[in-house]
Amino acid sequence: MDTQRSLIIKQGLKFSLGAALLGSFFWHRGDVLDNYVYPTFGYVSVLIEPAAGGAIIAGLGRVGGSALGGFIAAILLNSFGLYGSGLFIIPSITYILSAFICETYRWQAAYSQATLIGTLIAMRAVGTSDQQDIWLYLKSRLIDNSIGVAVGIAVALLFWRQDTRTELNKNLKQFLQSVPRLFQGIVNQYAMPLQLKSTENNHSPVLPADLPLSSLLNQLTKSTQASLATLTKAASEFQSQRLDEENWSAILASQNQLSRQLGDMLALADQDQQTLTRQFRTELNQFAQHLTESCNRLSTIANTSHDSDDALADLEQDLAIIKDKLNHLRSTGEISQYSTAETLQFFQSLQLLTQFIQGLRSLQNRLLHKQTVATHHQRRKLLTFPKRTPISMRRVIEIVGLGMAIGMIIAIIHHIDFPYPSAYEQASKVITVALVITLVQPTRGRAIALSLVAVIGFWLSLFLIYLLGISFGYNPITACVVYFFIYVCCATLGFTPIARVGAIIAADWLSKDIFPFFYQGLAAVAIAIPCGVLIALLITTVFMGGSAANELEKSFAQTFKQLGQLYQSLLTTYLQGVTPSPETTQLKATLAKTLAQHPMGLKIAGLEEGSGGLATRHKNLWNFLLGCEQTLFAQLGTLADELQQPMPDAIRQQYSSELQAIAQQTVNAFDQLSAMITAPMLLQSSQTASLVQKIESIEQQLLSQRVESRSYPLEQLIAFSSAFMTMKAIASNLNQISHTLPVY
Repeated sequence: MDTQRSLIIKQGLKFSLGAALLGSFFWHRGDVLDNYVYPTFGYVSVLIEPAAGGAIIAGLGRVGGSALGGFIAAILLNSFGLYGSGLFIIPSITYILSAFICETYRWQAAYSQATLIGTLIAMRAVGTSDQQDIWLYLKSRLIDNSIGVAVGIAVALLFWRQDTRTELNKNLKQFLQSVPRLFQGIVNQYAMPLQLKSTENNHSPVLPADLPLSSLLNQLTKSTQASLATLTKAASEFQSQRLDEENWSAILASQNQLSRQLGDMLALADQDQQTLTRQFRTELNQFAQHLTESCNRLSTIANTSHDSDDALADLEQDLAIIKDKLNHLRSTGEISQYSTAETLQFFQSLQLLTQFIQGLRSLQNRLLHKQTVATHHQRRKLLTFPKRTPISMRRVIEIVGLGMAIGMIIAIIHHIDFPYPSAYEQASKVITVALVITLVQPTRGRAIALSLVAVIGFWLSLFLIYLLGISFGYNPITACVVYFFIYVCCATLGFTPIARVGAIIAADWLSKDIFPFFYQGLAAVAIAIPCGVLIALLITTVFMGGSAANELEKSFAQTFKQLGQLYQSLLTTYLQGVTPSPETTQLKATLAKTLAQHPMGLKIAGLEEGSGGLATRHKNLWNFLLGCEQTLFAQLGTLADELQQPMPDAIRQQYSSELQAIAQQTVNAFDQLSAMITAPMLLQSSQTASLVQKIESIEQQLLSQRVESRSYPLEQLIAFSSAFMTMKAIASNLNQISHTLPVY
């Protein structure tokens, strides 16, 4: 059983068993609580988060959100009464105030709960509870939630506890085990004769049977991406400060860098010109053996305490041996027997190997720092008061409009005569829940995406309730089975948050045998769910100005502009011979975060656009831009590695002005592509073609100095050759993009 499936099953068991026990405890004690299934609501809201820290934050957010929305609703109801226009105005005002407070203070953990509970409490006049003391109801809901949250936190801490740091360390260990295997496979590719590459191109004797090197590289990349997602989710956990102190974001950046360098090595190993590289077969195999030992030492540093010896000393010695042998070939003139293209390709391979060791060195330093932080128990603040963040006027108008729409919908529901009062109350609650959950989304695209997921998740939950309810009756044991299957099904389909709502429905219906119209209620709710979602989507279309498609295209344009800024920053520091500024590092981090968000943004924007010819054209454009920006960002990362060595003085003196002109023209090409993305008419750029021609002209001049270049320092020559090839590759990609973009 794979790790992900095992995790889902364990979480499903925690989710179901605890909720069933909690429901069983209060099942025949109706005098203890206002409604004994309410603690289950708080419980499942906590257990929806797999990590213990996230579960605690979710629980506190639920209690705090209930208190915030409940107090606002109760104060308004006591001040203005339950009848007349207050029936429709008070829920609207409650939603608006709750949303304003949560968005102003970025209290995301309480956002949905505050707006939902506040609106539901304000709706107590809708249905059968007109005479109930609203303060007593609020008090009981806070007690119910606190009980459920406390039990949920206890279960999260005691059973199959999932810790973010443990997960990150486990992924790091697997990463370090896979790196030497992949590198050995790349070395075998270098040593393989050309006639065998066509049939054995993707396989290595040291890898498991039939496992392509590209698959192992994808595993490395996905492992780092999974760790990055885990770290992002942990931003609101109590231990997030410790994760920041251990600098896990920098550790994952090192993993990304190493994966990219291995990918570049694999791409070079697949090329035809390998005769020169095969002369270093023995040295490269020795390097691969030492890499296995070095990664084992790095794994030891990551999980226990660091060794006194340098984990990378043997690798640096192996690299020095390779460079000495290459210098000997240069000094004797033997290197002239190899073609220029083959020599430059080997230079690029050697440059990647140099940067690979530097990446491992950076990872080692960051792991040593992590262990230093881990061994010194520092006092940390667990709770911090949220900072106030102003809301844009556009968002203010949207929230007010959405609140008014909620009031109108409640008025419509109130004037509908349902044949079954109990079904009526359930249907009105479900419609309100669907409304609020949909309307708290910031853009139409996100609202549409959540709506589709909600309908599927709701109907799946209702089907399980129907199937098991009529088979085994209505009791906590049946509810336990339903909880488990709801969680596993929703998590497998990628709808994990919807499992919480499905479990709440199951708790409300299957933990008590008091609903007199089971089949009618199922039918009413099954219809109410899409009705509530459809109404919410109509409201978002009228009152919400945010468009996921427009936001995505603006983000693409901004990304291409920032890619040009990064290119300019890298080349400026290289040509001037100065140290890169901290702004360059910050820009790289910003771009990496933005690029990681674009795939999900593309899916949401695609749902917003729907289907049709124009929608398909837009989706094709976005997929094209997504691939282009990822390729260019990877090339800029490679370029940053290659520009760490200074430029040979002879080349600087002769070609400095030409290289500066190329850099500026390349930046202009990035800016022009950024403008083309948001322009009403996509026009083809002619500047990029001349840029490629200019680079090729200088390339010919540089190649003509092959004999003179033997006197240049080897490290500087290798770095410059690799950097110039990357500059040419970036220009060629920009030229191709500028010609292809107008087609879309």
